[in-house]
Amino acid sequence: MSLAQTLTRADDALLDRVFQPIADRFGGKPDAFDIGMSLQIGAIVFLLAADLALLAVNRLGWAGAAWDALSAACGVWFYRVMQAWRGMVREGHANPLRALYRPLRLLALFYALFSVWQFAMAAPADRTAMLFDAASNITFVAGMYFIACDRRPRLRKTAPAPAPASPWHATNPT
Repeated sequence: MSLAQTLTRADDALLDRVFQPIADRFGGKPDAFDIGMSLQIGAIVFLLAADLALLAVNRLGWAGAAWDALSAACGVWFYRVMQAWRGMVREGHANPLRALYRPLRLLALFYALFSVWQFAMAAPADRTAMLFDAASNITFVAGMYFIACDRRPRLRKTAPAPAPASPWHATNPT
């Protein structure tokens, strides 16, 4: 089995065994796409919080600020693109974003794991900023996986058939 096949299987397993069951438990209100989009906004907020933490300890230079501003702008752009593509994800059909964004999910997953390692190895003065950065990356990855979940058809609640008032009033075929 090649590396690409192994990564595809791992991505499918993570999606089908972790995120899809969580999305199914919500019952469609909110649906997995809404949860994923909320997590995308959360990732941008965590990124900005990391910048504020770096500013607080005077560890953010112009280059880092410009890079993070560009990252936040890309996050907002990605959010807008996902909102525009929301119509592609239909109830009861396979989610086309599942295969389309597989490479991005895998890349973001490895980057999130790297940011957790960076947090673990960070100097004490940088730990708060690195915690927010790791939280931003993990939140982004979780949002990507929820966006890739299929929209299952909602179970429609039907009213039970009314019971007869008493056994004396039941219809008798005789």
